[in-house]
Order: sequence, then C-alpha cells, then structure tokens
Amino acid sequence: MALRILTKIQLALLNQMLKKGLVNNEFEHLMIAKRAQNPQFVIQTIEEYGAEVEAIMSQMKNDIDIPDVDFSHLVALCDLVREKSTRIGAAQVNSACMLLVRACEQRNKKKFSQTLELLRNDFSTTQSQLEGYARMERRIIIVQRGQVGSSSS
Repeated sequence: MALRILTKIQLALLNQMLKKGLVNNEFEHLMIAKRAQNPQFVIQTIEEYGAEVEAIMSQMKNDIDIPDVDFSHLVALCDLVREKSTRIGAAQVNSACMLLVRACEQRNKKKFSQTLELLRNDFSTTQSQLEGYARMERRIIIVQRGQVGSSSS
C-alpha cells in the first residue's frame, strides 16, 4: 500500500516537472531504464548532476570576473553543462546554456553575467524539483527493502 502511494506521488512529481519543461522525456526514460539495474541510480545521478553543474557555474562566475575573459573557455564550460543537462534530460537548464553561448559569441560580459543568473535560477528550480524526486526514490527504496525483509522472515 505505502509503495503504491509513494510511486504515485513520485509519478505526479515527474509529470509536474515535465509540464513545467524542467525535464524532458529523456529524464523519464533514463530513470526507469537504470532503476531496475541499480536502485540507487536515480539518487546518485541527481546528486552528481547537481554537484557538477554547481561547480561549473561557480567556475563561470569566477572566469567572467577576470578582466581579460577567455570566452572560448566559457563556451567550453557552457557545453559541459549542456552535455550534463542533456544526459539527464534537464531541458530548461539546457536552454539557458544556449543563451550563455550566444553571449559568449557576442563577447558581451554584461550579457553573460545576466544570463548566468538566469542559468542559476533555472538550475536552482530544476535542482529543487530533482531533489524532491530523489527523496521520493529514497523512500521507495526503503519501503521496498522493508517488504523484502518482511517477506523473507
């Protein structure tokens, strides 16, 4: 009973993220496909994504504050965030990265800084929702382990 309720809540969270455009179907497919092989996959993937993107955005912030900005390096960092976001299906973050790349192409520090704030906001919103999804995944794993433990007794 509890497992069914948790699964429904998690599905509702997923549908909410999909409707808001925070994630795309790639996220759903990835999570379902890998969950069977490794129950911790969803949690690990979300945690790694958050930590890696946060570190890259911090590097971008540091790099744009340097007087002689290397825009090609910033483009490489944007591409790295886009790659990670595409892999997990974080569509809104991916879109913000494309705007950052345009600011780099224009060699516009001010526009880059403004767009980086947009990326930070989009990432924060997406990450908050992903963390909620991961919390539900943790609860599901705990309930599943409890069911396995009680059925083997």
